[in-house]
Amino acid sequence: MDDNARPHRTLAVEELLESEDITRMDWPAYSPDLNPIEHVWDALGRCIAARLHHPENTQQLKQILIEEWALLPQEMLHQLVLSMRRRCEATIAVRGGHIPY
Repeated sequence: MDDNARPHRTLAVEELLESEDITRMDWPAYSPDLNPIEHVWDALGRCIAARLHHPENTQQLKQILIEEWALLPQEMLHQLVLSMRRRCEATIAVRGGHIPY
């Protein structure tokens, strides 16, 4: 499942999904994004930006991501999981429209 954003529709992504035999779910454009992983990516990005030394290549970026992933507060991740009920309820209340998450 993805939100039809351009990065999710590149040839490289299409080839990867095909090589792994992954079938996309139909998902309408502009549908609400209930996936809390977006908040995790944001937190990781902020951690990397706050570092004194920024990655110079993809190998360094991969290593830094692994390090920062291990340092993410478990309580933050737990709260994101717990937020799913509220996210779903909010989405239902606005009939699939925009929610403030």
